[in-house]
Amino acid sequence: MEMTKKEFKKQQRAKMKEIKKFNAKMYKKYNKEKKLKNVPESYYTTTMSNENNVLEFHNLQTHFFTDTGTVKAVDGVSFNIPKGSTVGVVGESGCGKSVTSLSIMRLLQGPQGQIVGGEIRFNNKNTGKAIDITKLPMSEMQKIRGNEISMIFQEPMTSLNPVFTIGDQLAEPIELHNPKMKKKDVEAKVIELLKLVGIADAEGVINRYPHELSGGMKQRIVIAMALCCDPQLIVADEPTTALDVTIQAQVLDLLRDLKHKINASIMLITHDLGVVASMCDYVVVMYAGRVIEKGTVHEIFKDPKHPYTIGLIKSLPSLNAGNEKLYSIPGNVPNPINMPNHCYFKNRCDKCFDTCFGDYPSIKKITETHEVSCHLYE
Repeated sequence: MEMTKKEFKKQQRAKMKEIKKFNAKMYKKYNKEKKLKNVPESYYTTTMSNENNVLEFHNLQTHFFTDTGTVKAVDGVSFNIPKGSTVGVVGESGCGKSVTSLSIMRLLQGPQGQIVGGEIRFNNKNTGKAIDITKLPMSEMQKIRGNEISMIFQEPMTSLNPVFTIGDQLAEPIELHNPKMKKKDVEAKVIELLKLVGIADAEGVINRYPHELSGGMKQRIVIAMALCCDPQLIVADEPTTALDVTIQAQVLDLLRDLKHKINASIMLITHDLGVVASMCDYVVVMYAGRVIEKGTVHEIFKDPKHPYTIGLIKSLPSLNAGNEKLYSIPGNVPNPINMPNHCYFKNRCDKCFDTCFGDYPSIKKITETHEVSCHLYE
């Protein structure tokens, strides 16, 4: 017997009520954890699996509790960022790249966005201790954010305050993390940073407002802001998206030079595989909230294993392609609510076989540095 329109609406209302009740329970639980006071250091100290890593993700799970259900934006992500290396994180829009970076900074939109499981281990060279960022009290997180770990956001105009001068905005994080620093020394540091990122008229720029600068200059300012406190790790979320090709190349060259000058590691989030090939030492490929392949940049580009990675590389435009139509991976990323237990890519995969309808594939080692999550290699 078919359900009437009235019965369907009643069922939907009951479902919404149930979801809202569950969400309220989750908000209360995780907000209570955030407000913990007098937390002993032993609660958030941890051990790195490898001392040569600056950051380690272990089974990270970040969910969004929405009115339509729970979105598992990041679902069991694990990878490492070695000291002094650049790690590129690639994948289609909505695969969880930016949510992973916001989880590091603890800047998830609340109360919906919450880290519900896993660890983010940070090897703090200044204290000589490893800490789990997911358990850090907010008072301690503020000492890390912008100081030990900094972030470059994809849209410089929204990262800069239009009513404050460039000098004031660069001085703020320096003064916040170095309260005893004299005003004269802070100004000297700001000018030094502007010169470091290739701004010639540094003394004049400190008195300007964001709207008076070009897109490329604004992006350089945002990079200078990220370097204010000599961070150990720079998280760059699509740092060249809003820039033209020439300025993109300049910004990437700048990031490459700065990494060596300040001896920092970079986590580079991008859609552009060309940028990854020229900038990165390691590559992490994400799909629907999970890592499906990771390895050195040479391994991923010369010998990709996962059908999704192969599709991404195949979709790169080539000068030798002639009049051939650009390749695109068929289908769409699945709905992130109520994801199935089997492989998320199977409905778009041209190599799908019976096993793909079973459990989600586990991680398989191809080499010491190359890993893939696919039933083809079991």
